[in-house]
Amino acid sequence: MGGVGASARLGWAAGVVAPRPGERVLEVGCGHGVLVALLAERAGEVVGVDRSPTMVTAAGRRNRAAVEARRVRLQAAALHEADLGPHPFDVVVSFNVRALCDPAQEVTWDVVSRVLAPAGRVVVASSVMTPGAEGDVVATVARLAGDRGLAVVAVHRGATAPFASVAVELRRPADADRG
Repeated sequence: MGGVGASARLGWAAGVVAPRPGERVLEVGCGHGVLVALLAERAGEVVGVDRSPTMVTAAGRRNRAAVEARRVRLQAAALHEADLGPHPFDVVVSFNVRALCDPAQEVTWDVVSRVLAPAGRVVVASSVMTPGAEGDVVATVARLAGDRGLAVVAVHRGATAPFASVAVELRRPADADRG
């Protein structure tokens, strides 16, 4: 997975997520829609949510064909205000979304836990811009997700430019052996 113009870090993140055909994927903080486009190459449906209407407009332009084919749906809203529909998501993913690493934004994790399918997984990826930041990201995500019954099943590291990347993969403990 590595669409034209995709940054190395988002291409790397798409490879970590590696959605299967037919899976429903939610990207929190979809920005310009680059990761949405990469995930939509393989997933059944991708829903992208971002607080910025400007970013969602750009994501819509980038993903116009997939939106028209109803494989991608985009929404400008805070995650806790988004209309995510009645069906659960197989994968919830984010890249550099502070709300998933900020204890003051726990409502975001409440939504993630609510919309995640029983055997689903969460991938929280982040750029590692300072020494020691990786450990802080992993520990914070593990604690916030752990409070909602999710456990770390893998930590992925990428030598991406301009900064290294880390992705914390989580599942509900009963499902950790299935993936």
